[in-house]
Amino acid sequence: MTESVAPTPHPDLKIISSRVFRGPNIWHYEPAIQLVVDLGVLEDFPTNKLPGFTDALLERLPGLVNHTCSRGRRGGFVERLHEGTWVGHVAEHVALQLQQAVGHDMRRGKTRQVKGERGRYNVIYAYYDESVGLAAGELAVRLVNHLIVPDPGFDFDEALERFIVRGERTAFGPSTQAIVEEAVSRDIPYLRLNSASLVQLGQGVHQKRIRATMTSQTPSVAVDIASNKELTLSLLAAAGLPVPRSQSVRTLDDAVRLANRIGYPVVLKPLDGNHGRGVMLDLRSDADVRRASASSRHRRRRTDDQSAGCEDECRSPPWRWP
Repeated sequence: MTESVAPTPHPDLKIISSRVFRGPNIWHYEPAIQLVVDLGVLEDFPTNKLPGFTDALLERLPGLVNHTCSRGRRGGFVERLHEGTWVGHVAEHVALQLQQAVGHDMRRGKTRQVKGERGRYNVIYAYYDESVGLAAGELAVRLVNHLIVPDPGFDFDEALERFIVRGERTAFGPSTQAIVEEAVSRDIPYLRLNSASLVQLGQGVHQKRIRATMTSQTPSVAVDIASNKELTLSLLAAAGLPVPRSQSVRTLDDAVRLANRIGYPVVLKPLDGNHGRGVMLDLRSDADVRRASASSRHRRRRTDDQSAGCEDECRSPPWRWP
């Protein structure tokens, strides 16, 4: 007579399918990501039967202590971990917390078993950027499996850093972000059309498309002028608007001489930059200008053009024009 062998936990959690809902759906009125996950043998191992799992998870993602879960109070999810909940539910909360690490304050989610299929669950959670949301789900599953049986080829800190960098690269620029936030505040639906700043506002015959601060009604001559910082400043000054003292330079020595003539502190920026890339603020000495020039040079869009703008620094509240 053979003795039955007690099952042991294995890193069996895997994503069977994923789906992005960009509007109202069967799960919620707001956009959501749905993952269908299979727990495998982990269906028999809620978190209270995984020694050291909860502590290891909270050590890597301490922000999970703020999740209320179904308890409706801070620490509610941690209580569920100690009492015993399934790893599909854990993946939902980890995906939300990972998105918060890149500045996407997502808190809405739910996990429901697939009807009639043992060990399979629908994991639904909110997202702001769908590529970041999907990546968060994949990283969440990998982390959960790693905490059950360590994977020597997986370094969570490195994976998290890559995830954050990816989120920063796909984020809207400040102008697009401001417009999208205003649209959301007015209940205007939006849809990101590419990985850059092309966005659709509204639907059907009322839809409009924008790219950063440009719309389908923006004249091309306005785009050409706005792309030239030196020309833009001169036209604004000619219209009687206050602008900082500014001049373009091509060499480092010219930048230092101009900074001394304008008077410190100064700002150095590439003439062809956008999204604030390469803008160096609060430069108060010749040495600061020289260091800033080297850093700014690597952030310009055209590496063959070494022109830069040096201008007086004016401190004021932030203002953006549509």
